[in-house]
Amino acid sequence: MRITRVLFIALLALAAPRLAAATDAPHDQSIRPNGCAECHQLHNAVGTSLTSQVTITEACVACHASYGGANHRLGFGWTSADQAVAGVSGAHHRWDATAVNATVGTVLPGDPQMRLRVIAGRLECSVCHNQHMANKSFAPNKLHTSIALNDPRPQQNPATTGTGFLTLVTATSAAEAKGYRVRIVSPTTLAISHDGGLSWFRGSLATGGTWTPDAATPVGGPFTAGTTMTLDDPAISIRISAGWQVGDFWNFYVSYPMLRAPNGAGEQCLTCHQDRAQSHLDQESGWTPTRVFSHPVGQMLGDNGGGYDRTAATVLDADGGVQGASGDTNPSNDLGIGVGGVVGCTACHAPHNADSNSLTADPR
Repeated sequence: MRITRVLFIALLALAAPRLAAATDAPHDQSIRPNGCAECHQLHNAVGTSLTSQVTITEACVACHASYGGANHRLGFGWTSADQAVAGVSGAHHRWDATAVNATVGTVLPGDPQMRLRVIAGRLECSVCHNQHMANKSFAPNKLHTSIALNDPRPQQNPATTGTGFLTLVTATSAAEAKGYRVRIVSPTTLAISHDGGLSWFRGSLATGGTWTPDAATPVGGPFTAGTTMTLDDPAISIRISAGWQVGDFWNFYVSYPMLRAPNGAGEQCLTCHQDRAQSHLDQESGWTPTRVFSHPVGQMLGDNGGGYDRTAATVLDADGGVQGASGDTNPSNDLGIGVGGVVGCTACHAPHNADSNSLTADPR
């Protein structure tokens, strides 16, 4: 019994850092109310990482194949048939293939943290994604929000009947990955929770309000319906329309792709697809029968000095239209030029929900 108890305590000590690390939305209690227990089990776990599924990938797909809702627009309809077969079909990067594949020129990841998670030579979701951390520096231009900007949403408290709408007005790339429950607590104040209602901060509903830990005496000034208000993260602002009631609340989150390594200029892609790490100089060095040529990556538009590249602000959609212009109904085919005009792999490619037809709208 003593040996068993010591082993159990040791297991908890080993597991605690992993379980405590799940801090960034949407993999935190702001969205998943059971927290760590959504994926992990301390007893009778079937996965080697104390997971409720045999593999990390199965744990990911268990939620991502179905989870969605009015204030969560990132539910992925994944099936095994959606995995890409080079030159044939598919809408997602493979998550069960061998990491080394001479046919498509892939090798073991050069990044040590990615390589560590290649299990028995095969890929897992966790090779590319860190399920516990949404590091914005790894994908600074890939912020996403669970509700779209300027899309008014009704309140979600079933115990109240308020008819006001919350609009997410701004969410810039400076934002931290957080979940939000925004709740009206009085005619002059609202409260914010980042853990699904376990703890709260209060602030003024007027622009520039000061946010403090929840207390018996609310702080803040008068609230005017329709006023845009900065939240406790100054990169996030909202507006609540008339018709609200005390007790109304709204849930949403802001986050990043939860990458394992930097990919602002295609670095994470190139750690496996190393033969694609080419510049414009490689393209101009002459053709050989054994060389696989690739579009330059990791370079800024215009670096070749040819004078014909567009700027990041003037690149066109695949149909020749101006990206983001009025009437552009398909944002999923926008070219994601990186910070400073750097062209990375994801300028043209999307590892998920991309059907290789740029004229169709993909659910991203």
